[in-house]
Amino acid sequence: MKFLVIECCGFTRLGIYSFLLENEGNQIIACENISLAMQEIKSFQPNIIFINATSYCQHSEFSSELKEFIECVCNVKMYCYLDVQYPVTDIPTSITRNVYILNKKLVTRLLKDMVLHSELYMTNETSYSNSSIFSDQEILVMNYWMSEMPNYRIARILKISGRTVYVHKRHLTQKVKVRNRLEFCFVYNFIKYLFWPIDQRSRPPLSRQEKEEILTLHR
Repeated sequence: MKFLVIECCGFTRLGIYSFLLENEGNQIIACENISLAMQEIKSFQPNIIFINATSYCQHSEFSSELKEFIECVCNVKMYCYLDVQYPVTDIPTSITRNVYILNKKLVTRLLKDMVLHSELYMTNETSYSNSSIFSDQEILVMNYWMSEMPNYRIARILKISGRTVYVHKRHLTQKVKVRNRLEFCFVYNFIKYLFWPIDQRSRPPLSRQEKEEILTLHR
């Protein structure tokens, strides 16, 4: 298999590289950041990507670089790990058919399993048939929620009850395996790029620079 590793910490990058080398059939490229990884993707064509997404989760600003990267690897299986204690689960959490979120403590276990059972990770089969674990309405609620829109306004826009909005929020946190809004917001700062563009009304006001970046991206 071909692995692309994106990790800013040299020690962690070397550790992941060493684990994957235990299988002599693996080919690995390890990069410090997405900019360097983008230079390798077209010629290398990885089967699996490991990326430390923590830094992107710490900022809500739109990143055209991250959006371009995700569009470029949309058909590649990607494991995005976070240097926090969530998602609270013993297995990677599927967000889409190809994208998984996990906390960093699971990385070692996942790497060992990949070395021992590499054939299991060559397939794109998942436990659900849709391209996302979220329904269309859940994606809208998620984006309205993260832009700090109150429940009654979300309910009015989507023509649903306030109770239904509350249920959607609960389901969203359960699906991502987080415990509260703050944890969900942290993960959302990365996974929102999987569902871009989002409904215009669900976005907070954009700065002039952000608008220019988005317009440039969609030309």
